[in-house]
Amino acid sequence: MWEILSDALLRFIEEWGDIAIFLIFLLEESGLPLPLPGDLALIWAGYRVASGQSHLVVVLLAVELATLIGASALYCLGLRGGRPLIVRYSRFLHVDEAKLLRAEGWIGRNAVLTILFGRITPGFRIVTPLACGVFHVPYRTFLPALAAGTLVNTTFWVGVGFYVGPSAIAMLHGPQLTAGLVASVVLLALLGLLTWQVRRSVLPARREAAFQVGRGRKLEAAVLAGLLATFEMETSLIVILAVLAELPVAVPARALLEAVALIAGGHGSLPGPAFVPLASLLFLPAGILWATIYAVWVEPRLRGPDWLKGATFSLVPTFVSWFVTLPLLGAGPLGLWLEAGLVPAAGELVLHLLYGVALGLGYPMLLLARRRRALMHGMHPLA
Repeated sequence: MWEILSDALLRFIEEWGDIAIFLIFLLEESGLPLPLPGDLALIWAGYRVASGQSHLVVVLLAVELATLIGASALYCLGLRGGRPLIVRYSRFLHVDEAKLLRAEGWIGRNAVLTILFGRITPGFRIVTPLACGVFHVPYRTFLPALAAGTLVNTTFWVGVGFYVGPSAIAMLHGPQLTAGLVASVVLLALLGLLTWQVRRSVLPARREAAFQVGRGRKLEAAVLAGLLATFEMETSLIVILAVLAELPVAVPARALLEAVALIAGGHGSLPGPAFVPLASLLFLPAGILWATIYAVWVEPRLRGPDWLKGATFSLVPTFVSWFVTLPLLGAGPLGLWLEAGLVPAAGELVLHLLYGVALGLGYPMLLLARRRRALMHGMHPLA
């Protein structure tokens, strides 16, 4: 399964060159998980430089620009959403304001070294900008350190590709994908546990108060909930695909692999191998847009448990994806032009259901956290 998806992204790099490198890193640095780790993409880029298909300076600039955009978005997410969420639900995370202040002081004194270490250490690159936002590292400190760390990391992996070639990808591919899958499962489990604890212990008594905020706070919570739901949707998809690939059912598994191969390669669509990256690029803005619509117009009019509200609402973006987004991407209504049957349509339904449930569960929690932030700053709760 992962070999199919990774091979499709490598073909994307081969056909689109440095633009593909930029898009892959923009997605990864924005927090969206990909079947091809960025380090392996850089190895392939180094091989392209060695064979004269690309230029080192262009590759370095493409990665730097994509990283600065994506990591800055995560920095803002940590700055605006992470701290209030941690403070509100600190007892479930076993931290308090005093510990946060001590951590903030230590990171502030060692910000440059912390960011450099985070950028060159696999597994910490996405966490680093989030942590810098949560702990209020000044952006004027964060940005140069981020650029320096990214340059060191990019140069190293491009050098591996330049001198070793594609054989390095074969050696590192399996271990990196396994580590990424384990991290995805652990992160989903932690998010699920936190959501369950908060909704069981805190939200029932404060639910009405959570919604007693002004539209500005609701929009802010909606944006954060949309980003979180999009991340959970993509991470869940990775885990689901991995499980399906290991099921001991020959015929359905083979049919699934064939469908995934067609979709990943963009068979029958205008973008070709760029189909999946371009579709993924739409996830974040689409996730924010749909979350805003849900929070302002839909959620107040729905009845029932939060997860059911979100699942019901998810049918709207599903139909838009089937009959607007997929045709615009050249895949046709329901993705039928990909010649993979109804698998693309079913995949979109599952994706949006995951998104809707995560959105419905997360939005009230983030609303309550935003109200806490308003009160901490001496603001009226309806501001």
